[in-house]
Amino acid sequence: MYKQKNKEKGVTLIALVVSVIVLIILAGVSIAMLVGENGIITQAQRAVQETKQAKQNEEKSLQELEGYIDSSLGGETATTVMEARGGKKYNYTTSITDDLKNRVYVPGGFRIAEDSGTKVENGIVIEDEIGNQFVWIPTGIYKTTNGEKTNSLSRRTFTEAEAIEVGGDDLIEKYYYGEGNKNSVAKEQIEAFKISVATHGGFYIGRYEAGTEVERTEEGDTLTTPLVQANKNAYVYVTRDQAKMQSEAMYSRNRYVTGELISSYAWDTALNFICQNSIHGYILATTTNSTYGNLGTNTIELTGVYEADNYSNIHDILGNCKEWTTEYSSSSESPCVDRGGNFLHDDYYAAVRGSGNVLGSVPGYSFRLQLYIK
Repeated sequence: MYKQKNKEKGVTLIALVVSVIVLIILAGVSIAMLVGENGIITQAQRAVQETKQAKQNEEKSLQELEGYIDSSLGGETATTVMEARGGKKYNYTTSITDDLKNRVYVPGGFRIAEDSGTKVENGIVIEDEIGNQFVWIPTGIYKTTNGEKTNSLSRRTFTEAEAIEVGGDDLIEKYYYGEGNKNSVAKEQIEAFKISVATHGGFYIGRYEAGTEVERTEEGDTLTTPLVQANKNAYVYVTRDQAKMQSEAMYSRNRYVTGELISSYAWDTALNFICQNSIHGYILATTTNSTYGNLGTNTIELTGVYEADNYSNIHDILGNCKEWTTEYSSSSESPCVDRGGNFLHDDYYAAVRGSGNVLGSVPGYSFRLQLYIK
């Protein structure tokens, strides 16, 4: 009886130890299930974060959709240029209105500059995060304080009294062609530009000719991202193809806008807009007088410094440097076309066309950007 009793006690003790061990194992498993890498608590916390992020993504998508619909359908917004000046940047393309109810589209990533005009005729200016600035060029019919005016997207020739539209990519002055021909460097891009302009009723050009922080003194200087700002060194010693490459790279990561080297369509339409709204009229397109711009002075100026050359908030378009465009010449030796007046010569003017070779890189040649809404 004594042995049997001790045996039963032994079995009970073993069972207790086993039970304790099992409980410890179960407790460990339970703790791991609760707080481990894939535990219930960890997964719950992760689910909360994912839900929060999904909500933020949804709100952002709804904002972008609203902006897209507004841009596509031309929906009116409560924002005016006056209210938007110096404000925060827009996160998506938004339409606003000027004092005369002209519609202007501000692309995502830009804001209205503090010194922007409040009427299209005075120059609506937008700027990016680092201060590069562009001016809205209206196309079609737009309102001014002197009544409605029409500014068609077109290539042109100019006289002192008027601008004469040229159909499509037709030959101008026996030498110069537009952008759509197979020989054009912009043949893959020009249609997208035209479609955007037709959809939005306008486009942007650089407020200033392209600039650099450090003065360029020779062809071998490192190419830098263009600055479209006042008081910069003119971006010289650059070829047409280098100017095109730098222009296209500038906003390649912006989903709302396309940046390109200015085309003949944009140049002539912008110049016509300036002449329409200046007291000097079409004299601006053909003058070689330094009263109106830095023409033949033999002194290159910083961007925007030549005070007279400021028309509808657009600077340096009459003079300072000749500017490369995507237009092309019938000359096989000099197929690259430049526009505008020049500080080195007194026989060039805003509307003039000149041609250079693909290796042309001289101190009197710079360039200008055009922007259009995607």
